[in-house]
Amino acid sequence: MMNTSNKLGSAAQLLAAATGIGIGILSGCGDTGADPQGAPVAAAAVPSASQATGGTVLVTAGDYVDEIDLPGASVLGFETTQLVAKQAGYVKLIGRQGDEEIDIGMSVKAGGLLAELDIPELEKELLEKQAGSRSAGAEVVQAAAAVKIATAMVTQVRQSLVEKQALKALREVEMQRIARLVKMGAADLDQRDEARFRLTAATAAVAASQAQIVTAEAGTLKSKADLARAEADGEVAAAAVKRLEALNSYRYVRAPFDGVVVSRHVDRGAFVRPAGGSNQGSPLFEMTRIDRIRVVAFVPPGQVARVAVGQSARFHTIGGLPGKEVRGTVARSARALAESSRKMRIEMHIQNASKTMPNAVFLAPGLFGTLTVQSRRWEKDKKLALVPTAAIGTDDEGRRFVVVVASDQSRRVDVEIIFDDAKQVGIVGEVHPGDMVRIGGLSEY
Repeated sequence: MMNTSNKLGSAAQLLAAATGIGIGILSGCGDTGADPQGAPVAAAAVPSASQATGGTVLVTAGDYVDEIDLPGASVLGFETTQLVAKQAGYVKLIGRQGDEEIDIGMSVKAGGLLAELDIPELEKELLEKQAGSRSAGAEVVQAAAAVKIATAMVTQVRQSLVEKQALKALREVEMQRIARLVKMGAADLDQRDEARFRLTAATAAVAASQAQIVTAEAGTLKSKADLARAEADGEVAAAAVKRLEALNSYRYVRAPFDGVVVSRHVDRGAFVRPAGGSNQGSPLFEMTRIDRIRVVAFVPPGQVARVAVGQSARFHTIGGLPGKEVRGTVARSARALAESSRKMRIEMHIQNASKTMPNAVFLAPGLFGTLTVQSRRWEKDKKLALVPTAAIGTDDEGRRFVVVVASDQSRRVDVEIIFDDAKQVGIVGEVHPGDMVRIGGLSEY
């Protein structure tokens, strides 16, 4: 349940202007509260019930703070997480700080080792994948060498083709020379046939070299394809190694942030289940951050419109810390009501005090108390208008109003009631301190 605590500031004494009926001023009959800084304030005097039956009264002004009390607010670490193993295994060792194992209450730094798991099959699989990666690397080297050999072979065959083409050209010239000699009678037909055979052989050699070039170029393409396949296999093997290295890194359970170990669930030799799947993983540790904290409270539906981010707030009536309070502002609002509770969650974020700081209020996660949110404030140059309860009227539609009297004329002014302590009422509307309002006899309005 939520209470609204009203802080009434000092008000000027109510001045009564009699219209046929004298109105006395009673001093000290208002409630006395305290302003947000703790300084006492006194309420203004109001007419007695017998006096408040007619006439007018001066509207006065006073300091006032409209606050919303939210009991049951709780303190949470700014970040809290349960650390669960990624792989199934046995706890090989618990991290240490000096001569002590990591345990509850210890402060740890982000990345600090909390525990190491023993997963032999994962280590063996990593060794296997590393060997496969080395083998794939050797295949890449061998395929690259084959490409070089095939490229050199193409070059060699092309040079041979040049040689064969030169020889063919020589045989053609020789054939032409012998043909002229035969025609002149200086050479016989046998010599001409021999020259023709030599030319035919040279021509065939050129054709063979051209075919060898095609074969060598095809071999080069195959070697390059083999190299690409070997490189792809090497990348697959390297990726498998990286995957196994990542899985092996999960053997080490490390702190995700600077914080305090608030719970430890395992000892050496314990078997832990991995996270995910149909079963929840085995939690190893629970950590929370205490250098910065959240004060969490829940606002009932009727007060949601009065709470907004940025409003001043204070956490007080803290269990175990009597008389202590911490001030801040509303940092977060869910801006929606939870379906389960039909309340809206709000948070005040504060930098937590160190335990070593003298007279500092250190808030441990789990503490509870009351979060008071300051909804509106009237003080200094902007004070709240105050009138007696008898000056407030209510029409048939439930609207609240006062009757302002000026120059023998009266006019009705609708107002919003900020507080009503059965003696005086704080109002907001087109009514200002110094106005005269009618008390009693408001039914005609």
